[in-house]
Amino acid sequence: MPGLRDEDYIAFVDESIQPGTPGLTVVAGILIPARLLRSAERRWRDFITDRLGSRSGRREVKGNELIKGHGAAKHAQAMLLAEGWPALSAKGAGHQFYREALEHIASVTEVRILTVGLRTTSGVEAYRLWFWMSNVLLVERPRAPRPRLPLIVIDGRNTALRSAHDLVAWRFYKAFPRCQPYVGGGSRWFVGGSVLQDSVLSPFIQMADLVAGAGRLAIAQNTPEQAWYKDHLLRPAGRMGRTIDVSKHARSELRRRSRQDSCGSGWKDALLVP
Repeated sequence: MPGLRDEDYIAFVDESIQPGTPGLTVVAGILIPARLLRSAERRWRDFITDRLGSRSGRREVKGNELIKGHGAAKHAQAMLLAEGWPALSAKGAGHQFYREALEHIASVTEVRILTVGLRTTSGVEAYRLWFWMSNVLLVERPRAPRPRLPLIVIDGRNTALRSAHDLVAWRFYKAFPRCQPYVGGGSRWFVGGSVLQDSVLSPFIQMADLVAGAGRLAIAQNTPEQAWYKDHLLRPAGRMGRTIDVSKHARSELRRRSRQDSCGSGWKDALLVP
């Protein structure tokens, strides 16, 4: 199962939370090579213009609103009716757009998806697990050239998530001192930094939101939409001869390096899309 390539990736991360006891938080990251970001953003803007009628292609998309028929779902409804679709509700149009958006994400050149859930309503705990899994993907190869992750872009304004990233980077360094990510030869380890950004400013954060939402529905397995992750994200990629979800691979790598989870990553509690 392929992991990451010899690339400088940028990761865009968001979460989807199902309230209740014990609850479910799913964190998903879109990892795209930095050299391909501009073309991927342009294609997304064109997609938004075509499906939502936004001239600039900058209309914000949120998964929860699409599921409920709010926000961008109303614009999708107007566009579909203008194209001659039979009468359909804003909710139905939102679902149609959501599925098409997942298929668009699957088509992004060299994209990788890392999705993991945790039985908690604490976003910080779920993000910590995601950071452990993303870090281990960087050290799979025994020597350079290795994949690099110089920057993680996190949705929102919660500075605790950046602190969690810094903490996991340090703990990873201490837990696995002989397999640090490095840029060149030698022992220099490299785990990049993180920044916060509002989703309205980034199409890739919006993509991560859609993937996290679809991942939560798939893991919860209690709605008709639970098949979207596989049917409209993984299978379209498979038809193009690509495996884009690296989640199971990342968990396997963590298990291989720390079978009893002495590193404290929490991989034993990780919930992946079945």
